[in-house]
Amino acid sequence: MKLTLFILTLVISLSSYAEGRRLPIMIIGNPVLRLTARELTQAEITSPEIQTLVDDMIQTMKEAGGVGLAAPQVNQSLRMFVMKSWTGVALTVVINPRVEYIERDGKKDSTEGCLSIPGRSLKVKRFKKIHLTYFNRKGEFITEEVDGFKAIISQHEYDHLNGVLIVDLVDQMLGELNFEKYFNSPLM
Repeated sequence: MKLTLFILTLVISLSSYAEGRRLPIMIIGNPVLRLTARELTQAEITSPEIQTLVDDMIQTMKEAGGVGLAAPQVNQSLRMFVMKSWTGVALTVVINPRVEYIERDGKKDSTEGCLSIPGRSLKVKRFKKIHLTYFNRKGEFITEEVDGFKAIISQHEYDHLNGVLIVDLVDQMLGELNFEKYFNSPLM
């Protein structure tokens, strides 16, 4: 009986370890959200510490009900994020990403929430399509053209790596408005 209980406890412990643990999410106002995150070395990417952090970020994103989570949001100023755009779509781990915006396809309005700005959704403009290069959690180099919801999540999380929040993009949108067109006079 005691051996069975011990084995059951061990199995439960190992399965919760493999799933990761929930990390605290940094809220707007925390300075780490405004830093430019540092790149990881190849050795760091496959290290047990980073692999554990990836598992913890996945668990945190799931429990928080998010579709993406960047390392700065869990107080780690590292250039990495996790995302899962839809049910049935594989979860993606993105490390040291580079984003090229495909301007020919234009931008679209996107209403976005952010785990670091709880209870708020803001309307921003995002490129419809991007070229994304990164390393996965195995250290393999990936390059892909991304569109749709995955492109929006990628841009949102990439912004976090550069210290940019969606509130900054709302300010940019306001700056792009042509007030003369709407009010027949320039904004003073």
